[in-house]
This record gives sequence, structure tokens and C-alpha cells, in this order.
Amino acid sequence: MTGQPWLWMPPHQASRPVGVGLLLRSYRQTYGLTQQQLAERLGFDQSYVSKVESGRRAIHDISTLRHIARRLSLSPEDVGLAAGSLADLRRDNTTTADPLAERVAASQRTWRLTRDHLNHHRIRLARAAAQLYPEAYRLGNGLLTGPGWMWDAPIDIADVGLEWSDTTNPPTISGTGTDTEHVRPLTGDGSAFGTYTRAMRDLDRPTLFENRLSFRLLEAVRTGSNGRPKLSFGHTTYFDALDVCESVAHEAAAAMIDGGLSWPALPFRRRIGDPFDLERRVALPSINTLTIRYDKTQASFVLHRRSAGSVATAGGVYHILPAGVFQPSGISASHHRTDFDLWRNIMRELSEELLGNAEHDGSSSSLIDYDGSEPFRSLEQARRSGRVRVWCFGVGLDALTLFGEILTVVVIDADVFDTLFSGMVSMNAEGSVVTTGPNQRACDGIPFTAATVRRLIEQEPLAPSAAACLDLAWRHRGTLLPGLRMRATL
Repeated sequence: MTGQPWLWMPPHQASRPVGVGLLLRSYRQTYGLTQQQLAERLGFDQSYVSKVESGRRAIHDISTLRHIARRLSLSPEDVGLAAGSLADLRRDNTTTADPLAERVAASQRTWRLTRDHLNHHRIRLARAAAQLYPEAYRLGNGLLTGPGWMWDAPIDIADVGLEWSDTTNPPTISGTGTDTEHVRPLTGDGSAFGTYTRAMRDLDRPTLFENRLSFRLLEAVRTGSNGRPKLSFGHTTYFDALDVCESVAHEAAAAMIDGGLSWPALPFRRRIGDPFDLERRVALPSINTLTIRYDKTQASFVLHRRSAGSVATAGGVYHILPAGVFQPSGISASHHRTDFDLWRNIMRELSEELLGNAEHDGSSSSLIDYDGSEPFRSLEQARRSGRVRVWCFGVGLDALTLFGEILTVVVIDADVFDTLFSGMVSMNAEGSVVTTGPNQRACDGIPFTAATVRRLIEQEPLAPSAAACLDLAWRHRGTLLPGLRMRATL
């Protein structure tokens, strides 16, 4: 594919850095960050970081230098300030004469740096974590799947049965207490943060970070009582899942920094044990949907780069669109009944991530009018007429976080796609839409070809669930895209 257009990113500046610019570039190289990732960490534009690194923009403002030092856990001297110039920003009044304060500061600094490593090496860590489990459980790079969790062929999403349980037992592993004390930093009084999400809130809060009511996966079976695949659910919250999933991921990142992943270095992962035992821990699934535009002669799909500064999980990686946690749009029983549906969750995410509409984030008191409001009405009408087809491959687990992943694909005929998504946004609350060049529209997507799929899976930082969806869609393209001629195979 040499010479062909590929995933478009802003041009890289290669000028020689000076001063703070040299510091920023050295920091990036030390922790394996791109300019965009460092910009997200600092809350700056990538273009601003580029100018500072190249020396085309000098920083003389003390407050900006303080901000850089605080966000990167650097000393004031590192950014050219006097030793005491950050004292007003240190909530714990840390001084070299206070051993407790120094211990707290060191703990939080280590935690932040480990989390930076986690956020910027999730793909490599997921692939390494997958190797800890038997080969029979691995599904591609970085994804695990249990017995009966994946199906032999894609199934129309209407044929996936959903079952509800009101008598869910509380998990025996919650990510609190001594189980995860080693991955939680110290607070000002010297005790560990009570939960991982509390540490995230205070020390590394993403833009999107709310504890929403969600659907807890309890069971996945290939064949239920009616002969169809069945997924069983109960209630949980988003933070309940993160307290387990981000803790086990943080532990893996720390182990990798210290020399590599091995079971002795992963006590919390050992405590979890069988990752498919959903009674022991909360398993909150995300619905990951590969969206394909199809016009009989060619197909394309939309791709996303998730911002590490905006999302709590899977930041800094490429992902398919849309992808979102399976959850109701509100907390009432009516919201539950209305939203306990895979397709309706996919439609909500299409509305939010492709069109930039406001999130149905669980705070609304009114129900969504799926039959009367757009784009839901048009999507449902197109689905009933066969011009939108929605399939499900099954369920997996991200090997790094053990977060649940429901793998789906929606195939939209070109005329329907162009009517609904011609105004597709290039950026949304979770990141940026990826194209093959600076002059391409977001809705043009990425060509769905053997070469493109192979290159994404093998060479790019692609989320494990996204890689699985792309691989499975290619394998089953005869079912998903009948009549489409494609030359090469994977």
C-alpha cells in the first residue's frame, strides 16, 4: 500500500526544540507519547504543543509553566521556575521536611505516570494480557471470549434474546479494599483512595466521567430455551465496572513498566480468576458497532480516534463508530423498558457520535420517542424495509480491562446513509473521525478492502473489539454485503 493515502493526521513539525519545548519533547519520548497525546494530557491544542516544541512559540507566562509542571508531575525547576513557585498549587502543602507529604506526592506522581503509560499503550498491554490465558479463549489480538459467547455466523440482532433478572447477587469482587490497594494512590492523610474511580476523579479526570445506571451482563449463551442466542442482564453502575476494570488494567501497566506481565505480578487479576465467571465481578458491556456504507459496487466504514483526555477507557486508540456502554437513557422503570434493546442503544450512539447530537446520558426525565423523532424514525423505517441491516457476532472481553464487548455491525445502503449522515461531524465529545486525507469528508469513511482491514489490524493501534469486528465482518462479507465483489482475502 506504499504511496496510497492512509489514515490522515495533522502534519508533524520537525523543527529543533528549545527551552520548555525540549522538555516537552523529551517527556514525550520518555513515555512514548505523540504530540496529540501530550496535548490532551496538558489540555492544549496539538498545534500549540508543536509550536512550543519547535521553538516557534516561547512560554513566559508563569501560570502556564505551573500548569505544565502540575499536569506532568514535574518539579518547578524542571520548567524553569524557582523551587517554591508551585507551593500555592500543592493542596497538601508538600515540603521536603514533611515525610508524609513527600510520600503522598510520590505515590500520586507514580500513579499518574503509570496511568499515562496505561492510556498510551493499551493495545500493546491488551495483546500481552491475552497471552496470559489459554489460546482457546483468545479472539484475535487482545480480546478474549468464553464458551458459547461467539456464534458461528452473524445473527440478525432481532434474533438475539435479552433476558432480565431483578434478583442479581452482589459481586464478591468489587475493586475495593485490600484487593486493589496496591493500584490506588495515597490521599493527603496517607491512606489509599477508597476506589480507583475516586482517584481518577481527583487526579486524572476525563472530560466524560459520570456514574450512570447501566446494564450488567450476567450470562451469554449460544442457544437459549427458544433456540436463539441469549444475553442475560441485571443492573449496575458505570463506576462499579470501572473500579474493577481500570484497576486490573493499571496493575498490568505497572507490571509491564517493572519488567513484564506474569501471574505473580498480577495479584488482583489472579483474585478475579476465571474472567468469564460473571457472578464474581461486575461485567458491563459496551456495544461496538462497525458502520458500513454499502452501494453494491463498494463499501466503506467509519473510524474514530478516541481522545485519552476525554474518555475513561480506550483513550488514544482507533475504534469503530459507534461504540457505547449498554445503558438506559434515564433511571425510571419506563426508561428501562424503553431502552433495554440493543438496536435502540446503537441508534442512540449513531445519533450522538456520527451526527453530534446531545448525549442521552441518563439525566433526562422524558422518554426518547424512537418512533417519532429523528434520526431514530428514519433508521427504524429503513431497517424494516431492509435498507439497514444489523447483525451481532457475539460477546468478548477486552483482555486488559476485562470490560465486556458486544460485537455488532450495521450495514446501511448508500442512499439511506447519504440522506442521514451526509452532515456527519468530524469531531465529537469522545474524539475525532479518521479519514484517508485532509480533503476527505468524515462521511467518506475508510475503504472496506482486504488491504485496509489487514493494515488496520496488524499495524495500527486499533481497539481489540474493533479489530474483532473488522475481522469478522470481512470473514462474513458474503452474508453482510451480498453481491459486492472484493478481490483479495485476509
